[in-house]
Amino acid sequence: MTTETINKLDAIIGKTFYYKGKNITIDKYKEVNSTNTVVFAPHPMNFLNHEIPEFLDNLFEPTNKPLTAAQVLVPQKKLIVFEPTAENKAIKETLLETLQKVKDDPNYIKQAKAVCEVVNSFVEIQKNEIQMLGIINKYK
Repeated sequence: MTTETINKLDAIIGKTFYYKGKNITIDKYKEVNSTNTVVFAPHPMNFLNHEIPEFLDNLFEPTNKPLTAAQVLVPQKKLIVFEPTAENKAIKETLLETLQKVKDDPNYIKQAKAVCEVVNSFVEIQKNEIQMLGIINKYK
């Protein structure tokens, strides 16, 4: 385990976090061998050492109020600013222009359907790219 990971684990001992649907207090941790670490909170949670950074990323501010059956807790992380790509901006502009053309001329509907089919294909490609990025980031 790296010195940085050890320092991060040392820093969370005695603190309470929201993790996987409940508040937990990190009591201690123990590196069992060169590949495994157990975090006690108060029940032991066994991790491979390469899983510790993901565990640390999934610790959130603890909840202060009891949840009712109708509530869902969405943990908050710092929002990263997102700027749409030039492609996305062009597609949005094209769709808005197409919508206006359909409003102005109902005969344009056939071409509008073709534009929408192309855009739907593009969206499916982007969904696959996002899914691949998620898989790649999981194993970094």
